[in-house]
Amino acid sequence: MYKTILVCVDETPLSERVTRVGADLARRYGAGIVLISVVDPARVTGKTYSGLEAVQMVDQHTQTLNTSVHRLSAQLRDMGVRNRHVVVPGRSAETIMKVAETESADLIVVGSKSLGRLRAWLDNDLWSELSHKAACNVLRVTANSPTEGYNLDAQNGGGTPVRVDPGNLLPAPLSTL
Repeated sequence: MYKTILVCVDETPLSERVTRVGADLARRYGAGIVLISVVDPARVTGKTYSGLEAVQMVDQHTQTLNTSVHRLSAQLRDMGVRNRHVVVPGRSAETIMKVAETESADLIVVGSKSLGRLRAWLDNDLWSELSHKAACNVLRVTANSPTEGYNLDAQNGGGTPVRVDPGNLLPAPLSTL
């Protein structure tokens, strides 16, 4: 079902869970993983910094992401999961979709804080944008999921929401759950 899984990570603890879900799926389907972390200068610096200070902030954030991605990649290798990793600059959603297309990804796995609808809209939530625009399936891993299982939502390329059963990690339409 899946050959290439794009797993979106950053330096937050949620990335551990996102990587674990991606690894479970990769092992189940014999897929490879591409770990991606995007350095979005506008999100790193905000609107209050410019010039040399902004460049230094972006460089520092890039180093932090590189460290995090290397650590997660090593964990995947220890689990026996084929992977490679990229840290790239750009606007998060657009960059992720471009890399997904370049890598012929069948699935994007992304972490998402459980924001309210208004907050997600105001923050231009990455999950929301990917789920509506990505050409492949998008799987959402939330921060408040139980430790022993996953609280996952997926959006297939057609925009139909699906929930993933943690018992078998196969998408089922919401109406059947």
